[in-house]
Amino acid sequence: MKNKRNWLVIIVSWLIVLGLLSFFAPSSKEVASTSKNSGLPETSLSIQADKVIKENFSSNEGIPLIIVFEKYKANTEEEIQSVLELMEQNYTSITKFSKIPLEQRGSFVSEDKKTFFVPLILEGELESKEIHKKVEEIKSNVSHIIPSDFNIYYTGPAGIASDTIELFSEADVVLLLATVAIIFILLIIIYRSFILAIIPLIGAGIVYGVVDRIIGLTGKFTSITIESQALSIMTILLFAVITDYSLLVYARYKEEQDMKIALTKTKETILYSGGTILVGVATLAFALYEPYRNFAPVFAIAIVIMLIAGLTLLPALFAVVKTPKKGEKTTKIWENVGYISTSKPWKVAIPILLLLGIGTWHVTTISYSYDLLASFPEELSSREGFAKLGDAFSAGEIAPTTILIKSKDENTIANIREKIEGRPLINEVRPSPSKSDLYTQFSIILKANPYSMEALNEVETIRAELKDSQVLVSGETVKQVDIREINNRDTLLVMGLMTLLIGLILVFQSRSIRASLLMIFSILLSFGAALGFSTWIFELFYGYMSFSYRIPLYTFVFLVALGVDYSIMLMSRLKEERKQYDERMAIAKAVEKTGGVISSAGLILAATFAVLISQPVIELKLFGFAVAVGVLLDTFIVRPLLLPALLTITTKNRGK
Repeated sequence: MKNKRNWLVIIVSWLIVLGLLSFFAPSSKEVASTSKNSGLPETSLSIQADKVIKENFSSNEGIPLIIVFEKYKANTEEEIQSVLELMEQNYTSITKFSKIPLEQRGSFVSEDKKTFFVPLILEGELESKEIHKKVEEIKSNVSHIIPSDFNIYYTGPAGIASDTIELFSEADVVLLLATVAIIFILLIIIYRSFILAIIPLIGAGIVYGVVDRIIGLTGKFTSITIESQALSIMTILLFAVITDYSLLVYARYKEEQDMKIALTKTKETILYSGGTILVGVATLAFALYEPYRNFAPVFAIAIVIMLIAGLTLLPALFAVVKTPKKGEKTTKIWENVGYISTSKPWKVAIPILLLLGIGTWHVTTISYSYDLLASFPEELSSREGFAKLGDAFSAGEIAPTTILIKSKDENTIANIREKIEGRPLINEVRPSPSKSDLYTQFSIILKANPYSMEALNEVETIRAELKDSQVLVSGETVKQVDIREINNRDTLLVMGLMTLLIGLILVFQSRSIRASLLMIFSILLSFGAALGFSTWIFELFYGYMSFSYRIPLYTFVFLVALGVDYSIMLMSRLKEERKQYDERMAIAKAVEKTGGVISSAGLILAATFAVLISQPVIELKLFGFAVAVGVLLDTFIVRPLLLPALLTITTKNRGK
């Protein structure tokens, strides 16, 4: 009775903390914002160019919204003129196109007169939510002042930003409900008990409430940026990991019949498991790209609270329920798996290594994209508007590139313009109406999609060739060039650092360099196979030929940090079994004893990340699918078969 009272004190303490935080602290969503400078550091050349524009061309401040007007038949001059005048009367930041003679309107009216566009500047340094609000107000107003026989699309940087907010406006709620539902269904199947299925969700709900408010306080009282995407993925991770810890604790509770003993036997696994996840996401703090770096504090807070909950709240919740019946004999499936992987290690290891190797090889063939629009649903306004512009004009109209020359000398300017105009990907060079005492400004319109690799390479070449001519380059395309550069740097740094740090943790946990190297090798191979097979499936069945540049790093961080958990669980049990058996038998017993709980945990973790497949953006679909595939590979192939086989092979080679 006294023990139960102690566990109740722990539960009540958590509820008091949750209540106080809910009353005094803001939620994480209240403080969520977006990265400044498109996530680039202040030192990036494209950001330096933006600063020059703001300082010298005040009328250029803001983010462009391109409004595309289309009819199925040619517009008359009077119809075009009427729309332009209506827009100019309502929005002062619109260029006075109505004053331009019809014969000179080729840059914004298509040859067939069916399509024309108006660029509007949303003034000021706006965050995504503010952009979305303004775009929605403009949409509402324009729908009232423009005749209904026009199809109107809103694209450009502001339109894309607004649609991004719209896409994810209800995503968090849908994700949370779907995650809870899938976990509950799987727990019912596993436990065949409503009470035991609901306890992990109660624990996850309490932990989520505490984490949400602590992140809210962090966003309110520090300069740390809290991003919505990080919060969405954190929610999935939290519910999945808390459920994993619940399965682990309860399985040992059932075996030992005493929660204190069960906690003593599982605390090492929980600590090392949480430690590897914490180290994994903490390495993102070394990234230059802000959206990567902003993941680190959000996940670090969540993981620390999850660790504390795994050692206090979850055991307490299970302990106050009646003691479970003594665990039945382990299922023959995992006993047989343990026997096969240790008695025939080469026959097990070689085909698995070949399979994972094929998937990993496919990673070298992946083509990456910096085009956010390509991830959006085709019916979205910003994507449709972009397609209309590409068909009627040049694809580059959506995001012109600005050239800044620190000179007023006409010969110098003419020479630079001549160099640019002669390039094959340049569709048009346009002078700017904005003036400056120091700089000359003009825009270049590309023939290619401004977010395509072709466009990025072209603009990067232009900037490199003109760097000695006191030329700066600004615009969406050159920002993607800078993002590509720091993404390559961040990906290599984070992957390398994370592998090293987790490797050191594994050495400390397993007390064996050999075992830790085998664990890291198998997990890296599993990551490569998951990413390779996932992109191949998306290519084959969905026709996607390129994927977001962020996919490799996100997938790596979560797959390696989470996948290694199951190896840690196996190795922790192996240390216990070594006290009774020789090495080969101890490995087989460790597989047998952990098979049920790890397979259940892996299924739940994979299913929760698979929920992301329901999201409308292809980047999240692929990320969720790849993590789910990787977790299943770790759960059912790497941990029960490959790792035990490799441990057995290397043990024999050492003469044991």
